[in-house]
Amino acid sequence: MRKKSSFSLFKAIDQMIASGAPPGSMLIADDIDNPKKFVIVDGQDMKSNIKPATTNPKNLIDRDRPNNQETKSKIENDNYHALKDVPPETDWLQERRNRSGQTARGYKYDVNEFKIFLGIKKPEDYRRVTRKHVTEWIEHLKNQKLTNESIGRKVSAVSSLFKYYCERAALKDNPCTNITRPKVESNIGKTDEISRDEAKLLLEAPLKFRGNNIRGLRDSAIVAVFLYHGLRRAEVKDLKVKSVHNKQGVPYLLVKGKGSKTRDLPFHPIALQKIYTYLEADKRMDELDSPVFCPLKKLYDSDGLLKHMSGNAIYDIVMYYAKMIGLKTENFHPHSLRATWATNALRNGADLGKVQDYLGHASVQTTRIYDKRKDDLEDSPTFKVKY
Repeated sequence: MRKKSSFSLFKAIDQMIASGAPPGSMLIADDIDNPKKFVIVDGQDMKSNIKPATTNPKNLIDRDRPNNQETKSKIENDNYHALKDVPPETDWLQERRNRSGQTARGYKYDVNEFKIFLGIKKPEDYRRVTRKHVTEWIEHLKNQKLTNESIGRKVSAVSSLFKYYCERAALKDNPCTNITRPKVESNIGKTDEISRDEAKLLLEAPLKFRGNNIRGLRDSAIVAVFLYHGLRRAEVKDLKVKSVHNKQGVPYLLVKGKGSKTRDLPFHPIALQKIYTYLEADKRMDELDSPVFCPLKKLYDSDGLLKHMSGNAIYDIVMYYAKMIGLKTENFHPHSLRATWATNALRNGADLGKVQDYLGHASVQTTRIYDKRKDDLEDSPTFKVKY
């Protein structure tokens, strides 16, 4: 039996391509082992385009088969190790701004400080930054007598930038990785909640001290949102008119929390009424994209939209009324109202898991810090003993 040679067929096809055969051409062969018997036939004019294939297949190179000596493995392939261009910091900042405008502003300031310290002039300079550079910068910040919390925030900002570059294959390593950062103690749980009677006085304070005007109505709604919903200060600031909505006839408040995570909270009737009263008096019920809480002197951005109140302005409002009702403010701030809400809800029988979801905590252990029921004397084992 004659041995068939697929090699000859491959070479004849290769010759057909090299000879510039027109589209529709095909191969005809009387003997598959003899390349001289191969002919190239034009499908449009089979008689006039018949050409004998005379090339010896031994002199042809098989282009469809890889040369094993020149083939590289993936680990040796330079394409996997090439770095992309370093994008400008503005790309990273815009991504951060989409998550939180306030965080982006802080990060921009912190990264600029880092650039000035190292003398970074262009994006490619970030490739020259080492862990030693970062360590020296941290020591520089310590010498400026900054708190550990401030230093930790600045390092986190720079680390976030390097992480962004690494994820986009612009840098190989993040020089902030495995850097020893100053220890920062958590403030969670150190905030004292206020009593039930003090909370009532605080709720009444805006109308009592400011009157039934726009300022008094606005401030009354701010205090009510804190005490009836346990929001963070930034969450109160970011509320929009359209955050107030209905689901199956029930009023809800859509809250944008940390990391742009949202949670939908059933609206407490008292807080809802105070917000509606304020918005009606301010004639903004139909301005859905407008912030709920605005400065008395309204300011507009470049898009013609009303600007939100600043977090500092909300802080000043809460602290003002706290002083007016005689609260000791050494360990009091707006977060105290969040702690007050959580403690009050748990003491009145709210489920711990539901309080966790309501507050937007990632871990239930954080929520447990606000659970003071173990401190209630009537539940102490001491008073359960009987003889």
